[in-house]
Amino acid sequence: MLRFLSRALFGVGLVAAAAWLLPVQSASAVEQAKHATLATAGKKYFVEFRGRAAASYGHLYVMYGQVNDRGEVIRSQIVGLYPAGDKQDCENCSLANWTIGHVIFVPSGTSASDGDLEEKYVTARYRVMLDKARYQKVVAYIEKFKADPPLWNALWRNCVSFGRDIANVLDLKTPVFIWLEPEDFVNQLRELNSKESPQAPLKDADNAIGTPASTAVAHHAPAHQPKQTASAGAGAAATNQSAPR
Repeated sequence: MLRFLSRALFGVGLVAAAAWLLPVQSASAVEQAKHATLATAGKKYFVEFRGRAAASYGHLYVMYGQVNDRGEVIRSQIVGLYPAGDKQDCENCSLANWTIGHVIFVPSGTSASDGDLEEKYVTARYRVMLDKARYQKVVAYIEKFKADPPLWNALWRNCVSFGRDIANVLDLKTPVFIWLEPEDFVNQLRELNSKESPQAPLKDADNAIGTPASTAVAHHAPAHQPKQTASAGAGAAATNQSAPR
């Protein structure tokens, strides 16, 4: 009987100890999850490399900005590198700089181009979330780039080389071969730097401040129609076709 009572008391003690420890462990797990959330909460800025369809071999551009606590875009801008001289009216686009730029260096543009604001033309994306310090570093580079843009050349100084420069500012691994189509470059960039599968587009917040469609500049070449993708997300606003770089 004494042995039975001692075993019973020992069992009750174990149950009591477990009942006392479980809430502590549960609270600890919640606290750890909270800390993990706080550790990533500082990365409210992003840089997204995008490849999109166009009338020839496509275009690579970069969207960058800030998200809220729900991961929705509240502020964004677009920057790229393309031959200057075209007009917003796609029916009257000039092909002069784009054509000559395959032989010599020509003046360039750096703002959003026609098709950049339409999610359906995006063929590849690689998004990097950043803290404020890293974001300010890349923004400083972009502002300097926009203030003194380089001449454009289809082979030696194009949208892909610009994307590679931004990747280098972020200390990312970049593809060895530089003469890649935009879609291939972005996909390889993602594969070299992330184990994530292709990323879904970010959503715009209700009060998002983005690049308006009216600022998009058209750049076209007389070739096939751009292929389209059936997705929606941040910046889907413009209505014209996409174009080559």
